[in-house]
Amino acid sequence: MTAVANESRRTRPVVAAVLTACAASGVLQACASQVLDEAPSSTTVIVAAGERPGEELLAQLYAGALRSSGIDVQVRSGLVDPPALLDAAEVTLVPGYTGRILSSYDPGADPTDAEDVFEALARALPDELTISDYASAQDRAVLLANRGQLGQWSVSEVADLVADCPRLTFAVTADFASAGGLDALERTGCHPREIRRIDDPQSVAVASEPDTVVGTTTTSPALAEVDADSPVGTIPDAADRTARDDANAAEGDSPVFPAQNVVPVFRKGTLGETQLDALRTIAGELTTGDLTELRARLEAGEDPESVAREWIAEHA
Repeated sequence: MTAVANESRRTRPVVAAVLTACAASGVLQACASQVLDEAPSSTTVIVAAGERPGEELLAQLYAGALRSSGIDVQVRSGLVDPPALLDAAEVTLVPGYTGRILSSYDPGADPTDAEDVFEALARALPDELTISDYASAQDRAVLLANRGQLGQWSVSEVADLVADCPRLTFAVTADFASAGGLDALERTGCHPREIRRIDDPQSVAVASEPDTVVGTTTTSPALAEVDADSPVGTIPDAADRTARDDANAAEGDSPVFPAQNVVPVFRKGTLGETQLDALRTIAGELTTGDLTELRARLEAGEDPESVAREWIAEHA
């Protein structure tokens, strides 16, 4: 499968990431105290999952990582609105994707770079909630098109499409829309001739149609059909910036599509330092390639808990 842009392996310690989130919200001392104190050993951590198999998979991954710290963990699956239960303190942790979660708490937010999205999310969360570090694994919006047509249009990255949008049809999946793809294109001034919805398995075939661009996401099984010899290719987006701490580094363009890194949102005071350290398994090891493979196994009929348990056993 073609490598996906905007992914880099992250190894920053989880504790440092929590402190970064707290600093971004301007309450470092209080947040550090609430989050890093050891949770009572009798506490049962409840990880919530929505109704889709991919949400169940993330819940089982985080549950498995937390169990490795020696605490009791339960997974509640098939929930209609896990964030609402988190707000109501009926569950402890809800995993998701940075950009999607940010848009639910701050619909007007428009950062796209991975660190900017993460920091904006830290600021947007209610006082009783926090996050730890995010994984490199993403379910981010991505565009596909015929390579020959891209050459004719002189398009080398997503931002180059804007001038051609009025004569193009965009065929997009539901995941592309939920990942903020359509909103992001609108912000760039891209106004397609037509926008139509397709199912993900149609992505590569439809991308071969004249004057058509397909929008899907980076964990789409359809991307397995795209390689260097395929007539259809992905349209690169600007890379997430990595030289953020170097004051002399030139700052390039931000990506068009918002980052959608896997991240846990949880209630303050419920996880101790040992549990936060266990979350490093996800933050430091889970890649987009891993997530794509695991989701493909779910589509083949495997059980989310078994799939997650195998991954944790290999990476813990």
